Amino acid sequence: MKKALLSLILCLIAAYSGYAQIQNNRSGRYFIQLQDGRVIYADKIQYKSPIFKSSYFLLDDSLKFNPSTVNVFQDDEGFFARVSYGNSPDAFAKRIMDGPRIDRFYTSRTSYDYSPYGYGYGGYSPYGFGGPRTSRKRIYFFSKDNGPLYQVEYETLREALADNASSMALLGKYRKEKLINTGVSVLGAGLLAAGAIVSVNNSQEVGNGGNLNVSPLVYAGAGVLGAQFVINLFQKDKLTQAIEVYNYQLKQ
Repeated sequence: MKKALLSLILCLIAAYSGYAQIQNNRSGRYFIQLQDGRVIYADKIQYKSPIFKSSYFLLDDSLKFNPSTVNVFQDDEGFFARVSYGNSPDAFAKRIMDGPRIDRFYTSRTSYDYSPYGYGYGGYSPYGFGGPRTSRKRIYFFSKDNGPLYQVEYETLREALADNASSMALLGKYRKEKLINTGVSVLGAGLLAAGAIVSVNNSQEVGNGGNLNVSPLVYAGAGVLGAQFVINLFQKDKLTQAIEVYNYQLKQ
């Protein structure tokens, strides 16, 4: 009886020690998960990008981690997951939808355009000097069942949402609308091009001192493209809707 009681006490002590160790490892509001699966918790996580040194994550002003070793992390701005290799902040996407099975993320990428005709850094230059022009574009991703991230596209979603009829119906509508938009764009551009040619030819024939007689085809093309822009502006994104419906029906 004494041996059984002693064994029970030792088991309780061991269990309490293990629980205390787990609690100690889990101290901190935020965390990073490394590529090898280890999770490190902290009350403060910062991403540092020194000018002449490599970037790094700084935890509680003491621990440093190379971004290439980090898989996911959560700080005061939200939850982020890796979408590409590299050490830049753009290599991680921020979660904007936490669903029962489908999570949605986005990251911003910087693109550089160069024009020698009056564009300076960051936009138009009134002085006419050429230079790079930067712009930021959002790229959206999704993850199913905490798996890898894929870009939000028709093909990837069709495979991931195949077990939900309502989501597949929305993807079918997206596919149809995209085909229609492509046809309308070709039609509008064709009318504009034809109108421009007709306008130039008519002006040359009339010889009215350089004044351009604008063909009705130009207005028709502009009207088609303008109407398409307005309609698309008020249409909801079918790809996002397909994800939302998928998660919503699982909650029911």
